[in-house]
Amino acid sequence: MSESSWQKMVPNYYEQWLKDLKTLVKIPSVKSTQTGDKSHPYGVAVKQALDQMLSFAARDGLRFGCVADRVGYIEYGPEAASETVGILVHVDVVPVGDGWTSSPFEPEQQGHFLTGRGVDDMKASTMLSYYAIKLIADQQLTIKNKIRLIIGTDEENDWSDMPYYFQKEGVPDIGFSPDGEFIVENAEAGIANFMVSFSDTKQGQDNLTLLKFDAGVAGNVVPGLAVATIIGIDEPIATEKLDYFLKQNADIGLKATVQTLSNGLEIKMIGKQAHGSTPDVGLNAGTYLANFLTQFDFTGEAAAFLQILGRTAHLDYFGKKMGLAFNQAEMGPLVVNYGLQKFVSGGDGYFSINIRYPIGITEKQMLAIIQRSVKALHSSVTVKKDELLPHLTPKNDAVIATLLASYETVMGQPTVLHYSTGASYGRLIKRGAAFGTRFAWQTTTAHQANEKYDLENYPKAMAILVESIYRLGNIK
Repeated sequence: MSESSWQKMVPNYYEQWLKDLKTLVKIPSVKSTQTGDKSHPYGVAVKQALDQMLSFAARDGLRFGCVADRVGYIEYGPEAASETVGILVHVDVVPVGDGWTSSPFEPEQQGHFLTGRGVDDMKASTMLSYYAIKLIADQQLTIKNKIRLIIGTDEENDWSDMPYYFQKEGVPDIGFSPDGEFIVENAEAGIANFMVSFSDTKQGQDNLTLLKFDAGVAGNVVPGLAVATIIGIDEPIATEKLDYFLKQNADIGLKATVQTLSNGLEIKMIGKQAHGSTPDVGLNAGTYLANFLTQFDFTGEAAAFLQILGRTAHLDYFGKKMGLAFNQAEMGPLVVNYGLQKFVSGGDGYFSINIRYPIGITEKQMLAIIQRSVKALHSSVTVKKDELLPHLTPKNDAVIATLLASYETVMGQPTVLHYSTGASYGRLIKRGAAFGTRFAWQTTTAHQANEKYDLENYPKAMAILVESIYRLGNIK
């Protein structure tokens, strides 16, 4: 199909696409154990978002189904086709976090941007993919493979949804996930999550005591806010030292406050929330606060906790100070995010280490390195049983060639292959990739406060998706 034919059709769908997108963004589809049950395994709101997608299919006359209340699918093409093209998306989102200037679940349109939690990761892409399939179905185009939009609900957490789908429906033969940029991400980093846990036994026996320290909303998110409560430091001294610390970091936009409370002195550090795959884009409020507090004479587990976070982990995006630095020629360097950080005087504490790694280093090797690097803290290091191994689809695979050609057909210029430190469902397909729907020259706001999507992407993004899906639907 030619660019001109798609470009003539796609504008007709814009208003309804935008209306449906806003409907989806309004659903606060953050995973919740409080509202979870057999019919809502990840919480009521997450299931509501899935049901909303299936209701669009029912409205528009597309075939659809649901597996274990966890994964939905919407399809077009011959039901008995020998091959299935999977377009893998998700409707769950990360927690809101701090720093929003608008209501996260009341999508706000400002100029050509739509703001709301999940709009960039990845509800806009989910709706673009849906409408690309709808356009193909409306035109009753003949394809030989079955096209399935496969809608997950646990991508931002444990990826426990897709095994249910694959067990019942099988893994798609080929496909992609429109999660990220319109570069063909045929290689994705492995992802491993470690938790360093410990107990503090001093129970605030020193004059200078760290009563509490808390930062982070998820392991794969750079903390945008950190809060510490301390006794043994006067507010004027803390304010003076904090002002000096902020002046030293004046060029990056770091902020902080000091307040005397009934139970001690509270210090808040305000950084910048970001996706854990790009920790250098954010400002880790937790490691900055820990770094500030290392100038005071804390002892015991509090001192070790602050030294590790404030010295070893601080600005350690590529794991060099932790001893984890590793680089692979085709896939690039290992990347580290310290997302969850907790200390309670006389109680339990922990911090998480989210690692994106290339082929050539193993989870077992990383565990041994971390254990050596945190030995000053009397801790145990555990591995969350959700490791994703590195993924690579060869550049000469027909699927990769098709995605590259589809982009060039619509845009009139080529895109490139790319190794991603993020994680998309595209890695779950052996002959799969991540592809779309933000353009490479645009900055991501995924997992950040005031997350937004550029609505001007719509016509070209839609055309690229339709071209790609149609071609994959007829691939030999």
